[in-house]
Amino acid sequence: MGQEYYRRRLKANKMRRLIASRRSAIRNFRVLLRILLIIFIILFAFKVLKLSGWYLNQDLLAVADERVIKIEGNAITPKYKIVDLIRQVQLPYVQIFRLDTTEIENNLLKLKPIKKVYVRRLWNPARINIIIEERTPVFLITPALDAEPISAITTDGVFIDREYMPISPKFHTYKIITYGVRGDDYEKWNKQRVDEILMLTKSIETYGGQKVEYIDLRNPNDVYIKLEKVLIRFGEINDTALKRAKWVATILPEVAKFKQKIKYVDLRWDDAHYIKLEENPNSLKKPEIDQSEELNDEQTVQN
Repeated sequence: MGQEYYRRRLKANKMRRLIASRRSAIRNFRVLLRILLIIFIILFAFKVLKLSGWYLNQDLLAVADERVIKIEGNAITPKYKIVDLIRQVQLPYVQIFRLDTTEIENNLLKLKPIKKVYVRRLWNPARINIIIEERTPVFLITPALDAEPISAITTDGVFIDREYMPISPKFHTYKIITYGVRGDDYEKWNKQRVDEILMLTKSIETYGGQKVEYIDLRNPNDVYIKLEKVLIRFGEINDTALKRAKWVATILPEVAKFKQKIKYVDLRWDDAHYIKLEENPNSLKKPEIDQSEELNDEQTVQN
């Protein structure tokens, strides 16, 4: 009985050692398999990263070929100006995901019409997409009504000079006639000045129900604003400008009643508004005594 017990015990111990040995072999095999798999992944990744699809083609890059450089969003800025600045950047021969595009972005931001620049890096084949966000021009500057615009002003008060003319018709702009040398230098306008004129322009369009064709700022103290059907002598654009603009809503219906040709509507004053007839006007009301003699042939619209 005792010998039988020891034989069974020895057999059980032998079986346990065999199982433990096989388990150890399986663990070692798994470890070896993991090591081999890691080595394979490293070699495969190294091989993949060396593929030409990760690198910009230097020959195409030198000529800014569209297969490696694509430019989007430049409605004002000529493509050649963008390409010239890109060529000034010495791009290193590295994988596209390692390429630092900061210098490209900073160079392009030197161009006045460009507000923001986004550079997307793509691979297979390696290429970059340059997405440009341009400023919005709102005023076109011209020295005479029949002259072509020589510059533009954007909504954030940035001056865009002649080299970017003409401005694409996709932008809704207003023409401003000015010399820029009589107390209203448009090259020095800031956002506040742009907002002031733009708000007045849109207010007159809203109250008048007509589009503004141009604003004559050649004399900043005596501004004229031309609507589709009537010319407004607005005077100075000051703190009372928006208040005077509201009178457009009431005075234009009066203008429509006249059969005689209207020279302009006078909105220079807060408390008196006149309709100037082209010739031989008949006064509906005698102007106030303290007004200038020029008003003697103007029609008065009561407040």
